Amino acid sequence: MKAYLYDKLMSRVEKKILHKERGILLKNIEGKVIELGAGTGVNFEFYSKYKITAVEPDESLSIEAEKKIGEKNIEIISATAEDLPFGDNTFDTVVITLALCTISNPDKTLKEAKRVCKPDGKLLILEHIKNEKKFLFFLQNILTPVWKTFAMGCHLNRDTLYTIKVNNFEKISLKYFFGNNFIAGIFKNIK
Repeated sequence: MKAYLYDKLMSRVEKKILHKERGILLKNIEGKVIELGAGTGVNFEFYSKYKITAVEPDESLSIEAEKKIGEKNIEIISATAEDLPFGDNTFDTVVITLALCTISNPDKTLKEAKRVCKPDGKLLILEHIKNEKKFLFFLQNILTPVWKTFAMGCHLNRDTLYTIKVNNFEKISLKYFFGNNFIAGIFKNIK
């Protein structure tokens, strides 16, 4: 999928489901904020009060994101979430929305998120997740190879909650939505 088409193709899902959930989740940001996998900058409208460091390795997505900055204090950095160019304990809040499904190594990404996040800092996550119903998970496994080619590498079947847990983030709140296929969660960085 071409970056300039992403927002158009996702607009229905954004309007009906994700926009509201993004708004609710992102009310919980505080302090110095980093967003990993900023994509086309869909979250940028929620960042009016904060200085944001947005990390995005894909140049075409960054170009689309830049169009959404406007007057906001957002800096886009070209880097991968698996190898962040920031010191330890730099950020108060780490935001990841619909990126862990496409990032090549989500475990390493969360290790980096933990490293750059201050102790007791927040990790805000909005992601689709592995379905707990065996038949639906079976379908996710079948659809993922095809889906990845159309959806910028998105894996429908990743066990994101497990990856968050093994990286020692403590759940503060967790909301399931859209048939328990998505989560919006706030986690605390336990060092």
